[in-house]
Amino acid sequence: MESDIQSLINEVEEIVDHGTKIPMTGKVLVDDAVIFELLDRLRASLPEEITNAKWVLKERQRILDEAQAEAQKLLEQGKTYIDKAALENEVVKQAQEYGEDIAQQAQTFAREVKSGAVQYADEMLQHVEKSLFETLQSLRKNREELKELAKEDRKSENEKSE
Repeated sequence: MESDIQSLINEVEEIVDHGTKIPMTGKVLVDDAVIFELLDRLRASLPEEITNAKWVLKERQRILDEAQAEAQKLLEQGKTYIDKAALENEVVKQAQEYGEDIAQQAQTFAREVKSGAVQYADEMLQHVEKSLFETLQSLRKNREELKELAKEDRKSENEKSE
């Protein structure tokens, strides 16, 4: 998906790079139909980026839910173990320590998984944001260049008609 967008941007650059140069202006003449077709393809690629970002968020929530379920399962196992071991005094003490350790491990595990999922989601969203920002900047630049070419064409035609 990123390579699709990147390749489309590269195509736009290629078209501009190989366009007809207008002497002494630093401007390039390009076929607007080709540029518009590339922009349409670029727009079609963008929803994939957004879909992938949504998938990352869903995956993050799934991981968090699994971690919570695992933590709950570990807590319940610890409680069950403590209840069974409550028959003897020394066993009760050991069971409490074991249960607390399991609960602590479960909480630590849940925090680590949650932190990792949040970090992963943030990195993916940051990547998508950067990609979209670069694409938007490129599109704005290309639009400005096209507008300048159009102005110059009108100016050139006005000068010819005078």
